[in-house]
Amino acid sequence: MKLTTQRIGQEELARLSSRHGVPGITCQLIRGGDLLEAEAYGVKNAQTAAPMEIHTMFEAASLTKTMFAVLVLRLVDRGIFELDEPVAKRPTGLHITDDERIERITIRHILSHASGLPNWAEKPLEFRFDPGHGFGYSGEGYYFLHKIVEQVTGKSFADHFRDEFFAPLDLNNSVAVWDASIVPRMSNKFDELGNMIPLRNHIDLAGNAPEPNAAWSLYSSAPDYAAFLLEIYRNRAHLSDKLFGEMVRPQNKADENVSWGLGAGIPAADPSVVWHWGDNGGYRSFAVIDLETGDGASVFTNSFGGTDLCMELLAGCTDATFWNGIARFLETAEA
Repeated sequence: MKLTTQRIGQEELARLSSRHGVPGITCQLIRGGDLLEAEAYGVKNAQTAAPMEIHTMFEAASLTKTMFAVLVLRLVDRGIFELDEPVAKRPTGLHITDDERIERITIRHILSHASGLPNWAEKPLEFRFDPGHGFGYSGEGYYFLHKIVEQVTGKSFADHFRDEFFAPLDLNNSVAVWDASIVPRMSNKFDELGNMIPLRNHIDLAGNAPEPNAAWSLYSSAPDYAAFLLEIYRNRAHLSDKLFGEMVRPQNKADENVSWGLGAGIPAADPSVVWHWGDNGGYRSFAVIDLETGDGASVFTNSFGGTDLCMELLAGCTDATFWNGIARFLETAEA
């Protein structure tokens, strides 16, 4: 995959914003392993007309999963975990299902969505298939592994992200769990009818997926997440050759267009590319990097049309032919 432009431009962002009903967009392109000039368009607050800025923060949603996968693989490299060990035997006090198949789930299964666990559901969880014998996108699997990592290491998820990513990469507009300091830097999100939703003023402890959560609770900006993509491209995520090779090779086939590595999607049409998307209601994002060309992008938006906007934007600024296949996958990925 190669970029076909140096920048998107305000006219194109305005067109995409209007076409998809998205009030605000931020975009950071990457060419040959270098950041290009970041772009911002529209508003982050419709009532005050506060303009979108390049460092505006969003709920990064499932983009959290790729960052967490890199953390876990680093812990494997350090001998704290093994990729194919049954992780349920590690902790005590974590009861999420009555099904004995939980004892067979490994890190490899969870990171490649082969665990058989559902995406989000009431406890006790019911398996969708035997571990290692299917593809089923699972936030529950990531959250289960999150709790195991905290118990085994004695260190919080937020502290792991701070020490592994935010501090060394100077990600000054990224946090792993909500706190009041990010509110002035956040974009509001908008619902399907275009109504602005008030910014959250508390940690989200509701439902089956409370934060902090390795499946979704990263807050970040387009330039910050692009810097993380460059950590993967330039430094092979600071993993051993063996573990990096495992991360970026197809481990599990999702459909005819998409496979999954350890923490990221891989298009069948171009296996040198890794990607992930984010979807927390009106917060929609997409991140992609080609490990051969060093070209990529991170795009963050603040409304429901953002996923389609990302697909059209990236189809228009790259020579890749796999965007329609990814878009079809995303239509049902979280079902």
